Amino acid sequence: MTLHHETPAHDASAHIEWMMQALSEATQALDDGEAPIGCVLIDGDGVVIGRGHNTMRDSGIVTAHAEMNAFAAAGDRIAPGTTVTMLSTLEPCVMCTGAAMQAGVNTIIFGLRAPADSGTGRVHPPQSPNTTAPEIIGDVGADESRALFYRWLEKHAGDGSRDEQRQFIEQLLALTQEGELPKPIEGAEPHEHA
Repeated sequence: MTLHHETPAHDASAHIEWMMQALSEATQALDDGEAPIGCVLIDGDGVVIGRGHNTMRDSGIVTAHAEMNAFAAAGDRIAPGTTVTMLSTLEPCVMCTGAAMQAGVNTIIFGLRAPADSGTGRVHPPQSPNTTAPEIIGDVGADESRALFYRWLEKHAGDGSRDEQRQFIEQLLALTQEGELPKPIEGAEPHEHA
């Protein structure tokens, strides 16, 4: 799989619009006390067919990642031959990248990189006939995603019950220095978008 930074101009505006919806899901996760990660699945007509955010802490289910929750919400709207784009505010882990391949997702677009896991770089499609790797596009809305992680740290400062989440978030922010990321989406206020 090849990682691309921003996309051709004809796709960029749609990707930003869709990422704003994923950022809205991430804000919901933040409001719910979860790590602020959100995901939307878009069909070939540009319609949201699934959305989700992290619910790992509340549910106690370690696989309740934003992407997995979005796939569950999409249900049977993902069928063989369906064009699907997955947008996640954080680079998907190996589990979620593998699920995207299994579901036939054509394009994975993410905001902030996750260098400690780098799921989109570590998962490769099987060599089975008719199996293809999705196009990977990174750094769409990365600064907005980063800002949500900083808000999480502020919101949960001093809360010892959140040490595991805090370690994950602090490592993520340390590994993705602000100077290495693209400029933010102009006029973006993720918490104001639905």
